[in-house]
This record gives sequence, C-alpha cells and structure tokens, in this order.
Amino acid sequence: MRRLRWALIGVGFLVTVLALGGCDQLWPLEAGIAVLNSATGVAPLSVQFADASWGPVSSRFWDFGDPASGTGNTSTLQSPTHTYRENGIYAVTLIVYSADGQSSRGTAVVAVVNPAPVPQFEATPDHGPAPLAVSFNLSASFDPAGIVPAPTGSIVSFSLDFGDGTPPATGTGIGAPASHTYVTPGYRVATLTVVDNDGASASATHAVTVEGVAATLTAPGGDPIGLTYDGSSLWVSDSTAKRIYKIRLSDGQVLTSFDAPGGSASILGAKADAKNIVPGPTAGTPAGVAWNGGALWVACTSDGKIYQVNPNVPTTDPGHVLAVLDSNAFTPFALAFGGGALWVSDLRTGRILKVDPFSGAVLGSFVAPSSLAASVGPRGIVPIAPAGLAWASGSLWMSLGATLYRVDPATGAILASVPAPGPTPAGLAFDGVYLWVADPNGANPGRLDRLVVP
Repeated sequence: MRRLRWALIGVGFLVTVLALGGCDQLWPLEAGIAVLNSATGVAPLSVQFADASWGPVSSRFWDFGDPASGTGNTSTLQSPTHTYRENGIYAVTLIVYSADGQSSRGTAVVAVVNPAPVPQFEATPDHGPAPLAVSFNLSASFDPAGIVPAPTGSIVSFSLDFGDGTPPATGTGIGAPASHTYVTPGYRVATLTVVDNDGASASATHAVTVEGVAATLTAPGGDPIGLTYDGSSLWVSDSTAKRIYKIRLSDGQVLTSFDAPGGSASILGAKADAKNIVPGPTAGTPAGVAWNGGALWVACTSDGKIYQVNPNVPTTDPGHVLAVLDSNAFTPFALAFGGGALWVSDLRTGRILKVDPFSGAVLGSFVAPSSLAASVGPRGIVPIAPAGLAWASGSLWMSLGATLYRVDPATGAILASVPAPGPTPAGLAFDGVYLWVADPNGANPGRLDRLVVP
C-alpha cells in the first residue's frame, strides 16, 4: 500500500506540471538550420536550406540576410531555396514558434565570393611569315557576375602581353581589337589578363607562330645533304667531303666526324707499294641520315644501301657498321625515323616509303607532293624524290624543290607548307621545337637554317 501511495502521488505531480507548464516545458524548442548543398560558392549561388529545429515547431520565419532580393529575402517554407546574386557574407536567421507562443532563433552564414572574369580572345592570323600583323579580338571575354539576372559585374581593364618582349597593350574596354606586328620569327605566346569591377582577375593564352629563319649556321662542309637530330646534337652528311659530322646546335661547332660508309673496304693482306702506301677504305657518297636507338642510319648513293653505324667507335672497328639494309624494292635517298618505322624517299619512284628497319620490307607508301609520275618516262626521266625527311610529332616534313611540306604519313595529305629558306633545300631534322634545313646553297658555303614552322 505504501508503494502504491507514492506512485499515485508521482502521477498526480506529473499531471499538475503538464497542466501548469504545458508540453514545451518537457520538450523545449530549439531552432536549427541545415544547408543541403553548399553555403559557399560564387555568385549566383543557390542555397537550399532546411528547418532542422528540435521540438514542437508549429510555424517558422526565414530571413536570408539579403535585403537586395526584395520579397524573396524571407520565407515560411520548411525547406526554402534562396539565390544570392552578389558576393558578400550573409547572415541567415530562422525563427521557429510553438503553438503556445514559444520561440527560438537559429543562425547560419553564407559566403558568396566574386566569380573571376573569363578571358577569351582570338588572334587573326595566328601563324604566318615574319613580319606578321595580328589582330586580337578580346570581345568574347566576360564577367559571370554580370550576366544574371541584371548586369552587376563587368570587366574594367585588360592587359595583353604579346609574348615578344614588347610593351603590352592595356585598356579599359574590350570591344575594340588590339593589333600587333611580330617582327622576328619565333613561337610566341600572347597572354590576356582581365580585371573585373570587384578586383578579381584571370588570364588566358594564345599561341602565335611567326614563321621564318630563327638562326643560320655555317655547315661543316660545302655540300650538306643529310641531317638528323639525336636528342642533343645535329648530324650532317656531306656528299662532296663524303663525311658525317656531329655538330653543336648553338654555334655549329664540329664535335666529331668520320668517313661515310659505303665505300670499298681495305684489302686484307695487301702489300705496300713503292711509296709505302697500303690500299685502304674509300668513303661512300652519303645522302640522308637518321637517328634511332643510339645508332646513325646513313643512305649511300654510291651503292644504294642503308647503313646502320655506331658513331662512337672508329670506322676501322668491326663494330662500327652494325647492319646493312640492301633492298631491290627501292633506291634510298632521304631518311627519317618515326612511328616505329624507317621512312625512305625512293629515287626510282619519287614515293615516300614506310620501311621495316629490320627486314627492309615496304610496309606502305604514298606519292610525295608535286613529284613526277611514279615510273621512268619514255625519255628516261627519273622522278624527283624529296631530298630531306624529318619526323615531327606524328607528321613528316619533307623538302621538295623550293618548298617544305608537312604531310600526314598515313595518307600523304599536305598539312602545311612553307617556302624553303635557301635555294637548294636538302636534309631536314626536327629538334622538338624547330625544323632544321641543310642547304648546299649553290656556289655559296653550305648552310644550316633553324626554322620556325607551323
């Protein structure tokens, strides 16, 4: 009976509390704000809120802290969305009410940053021979803050660096084009920087190729005919001197040289003549050269063969000539390595051949631009084959007549063409940036030109 009495007293006390204080005394009201996407971003930023309050909420009132939005600054929805169109820090307030008039306030912060302007521009033309006059159209640049829903942001200044060391063009309006003339050949990068009315800036670049001769070196011999690049130096074959030269790119200094392969070998066991002269090797007449796998490949017109040689050992060393490619399928002249194949210009047909360097098998071919018919004519005229080949980033450059062509090696389609810098262009080499051209130069000293090409 005693326990029952105390239980009844407890129930009576609870009923009394509920009668006097209401349910809110047992389940207090506490406002809470949840952000369902992100409270930080660039304008315009749409933020989705949710009422995360605890307790007996019967109604609510949102203030998004954005009086500039007018009537859209408040809401009574449980999960409203508000779009902030200007950058700034906004204090969001949620007030929740219970049925008996109790209230609670919660706050959150939304950070809206100014979006950077977007620089966009075009260069017309973006390549061509020096001097090259280029018109830069900047009008495609824009400020994202100024496009929705009403213009509230704008680009207020720009700076256009032409990339050739000359003073940049500056201004406050991007409507009028900026013009510039590039005087000297080179690969230039123009940089446009724009600034908006809130101080944010951004930059974009555009490549401009100013074609022409960037430098000229004197060839080590008077009749340079073949040219290739080994990753650090140039190799030049000279058809008159019958020698192969390794030269430095910066100044043309000869680093080493040796006789071209393809001549008659020394006669073993031969005796000296009356003047004590022992018959020795005779150099072959070199044409195109190519570099691959640490070895130099040399086409010789004196015997129609292609030699793979180790240039690091003397010509008398048995290890100097590593292999000889002798094929009845072609008469080689210009050479280049690329795409896992040896590319050969064939003197007999005027075609460019894709050759397996190990077997000599012809894997494919195409007609060189402007070459003659692919057969000997009735008067015995032999088609003209390109005098130089160079592999450059998946395409082939070739010298033919007074023009240099860049072609698709799969189809032979012309991708670009430029006039040769000298009267008689021959061997070509690509060093990863520039195209080099060997030229016997007529009656003048042979030359090696470093070209800026498209």
